[in-house]
Amino acid sequence: MKKLLVMICMMFGCVFATKANGDKSSKAVAAARANNLSDQMIRGLRLNNFQSKKVREINLQVAEQVTAIEQQHANNQKKIDELCKSVYAERDQFLENVLSTVQYNDYFGDRKVYKAADQKFVASLNNQNNAGSVAVADNATADINVN
Repeated sequence: MKKLLVMICMMFGCVFATKANGDKSSKAVAAARANNLSDQMIRGLRLNNFQSKKVREINLQVAEQVTAIEQQHANNQKKIDELCKSVYAERDQFLENVLSTVQYNDYFGDRKVYKAADQKFVASLNNQNNAGSVAVADNATADINVN
């Protein structure tokens, strides 16, 4: 009886530990994702310090929302695309207030490139996690040319 009780307690402990690590992992993925995209935008759009800070804040918020959407609707790509589209539209509005007209036009023209770079980066993170890697690559960069 004691063995059964201990086994049940261990099972619940593992379940709760996995749940807690999953939340930390999603925040780490979102942060890495936002940093990667922000770095590319800072270089590609030649942002100043104020703009860089604001773009990092915006991208972190967007990355957290998109990561949550992707986890929530993991088996429904159509739903993910639909929900993410509104998140990206909101980001465009925020960026329009932060970037100069020339920078925003450059960003707007390269949105698909930035989205592809973000997806490639997330895929590389998923490959690292599936290969047994515990750490999230903070300094990993995608090999996509912004300009």
